[in-house]
Amino acid sequence: MAYEAEFVRYELDGHVATITMNRPERLNAFGEQTADELGGAWLEAMGDDAVRCVILTGEGRVFCAGRDIREQRELEGRQRRSDGRVAASRADVLGFFHVPETDKPIIAAVRGGAWGAGWFMCCGSDIVVAAADARFAMSHLPTGIIGPAFVPVLNNLPWLPGSEIVLRGHQVSAERAYALGLVNHVVPADDVLGTARDLAEEIAGLPPVHVQVTKQQLMMARRRPSTYQQGIAFPQAFQGLMTLEDTREAAAAFAERRTPVFQGR
Repeated sequence: MAYEAEFVRYELDGHVATITMNRPERLNAFGEQTADELGGAWLEAMGDDAVRCVILTGEGRVFCAGRDIREQRELEGRQRRSDGRVAASRADVLGFFHVPETDKPIIAAVRGGAWGAGWFMCCGSDIVVAAADARFAMSHLPTGIIGPAFVPVLNNLPWLPGSEIVLRGHQVSAERAYALGLVNHVVPADDVLGTARDLAEEIAGLPPVHVQVTKQQLMMARRRPSTYQQGIAFPQAFQGLMTLEDTREAAAAFAERRTPVFQGR
């Protein structure tokens, strides 16, 4: 039986798997259930030798609006274990950028927007196809958190545009992202999935073992997130920020649709 889930749709056509975040009423926000179901879909794709390329996309007008801040505020740690850590789930396979480190090429097909977690997924993909009206943002400072998207941003960009994107958390147009080298193709919104499909079928038509080995080499040649985690103590920084009053204020202000008041504590 094909993989089935509530907020994620998995489809296989020939040698191309398509994973679709399917919670358009919440703009495909990245919550715990969505993360778990995405992990299940990725495990399905990675475990199937017939799959040679994966398209990742979102149903509706937005690719992914980032982490589910409303859910974050609602849960307030209630689903954590007694030792303070989050219980294991299929989401563990997703890794640093919310997509797995896999030898199967990943194509992100972005319509509307890719913010926060959505940006991470694009950064972890191999090819990004964006609608001309799509917007990208690493909106972590405005929402009281720190995220790992700065790793590829600063790897791929000169310091000045990279640091501005990280520090401001502002939205970047598809055209600007393309000019900076953060997007591969900009096409009309109606052509995003078709273009992604054409690219996926082209890659799937190449010698599969050659593609997989090449992808493995690419991953080893790129500065890997795990190296940064060790070098810059990212988990410690993340946990420290999560205890701050400003972090709770940012989530509350977002949920209540008001301007946050930050106190620096």
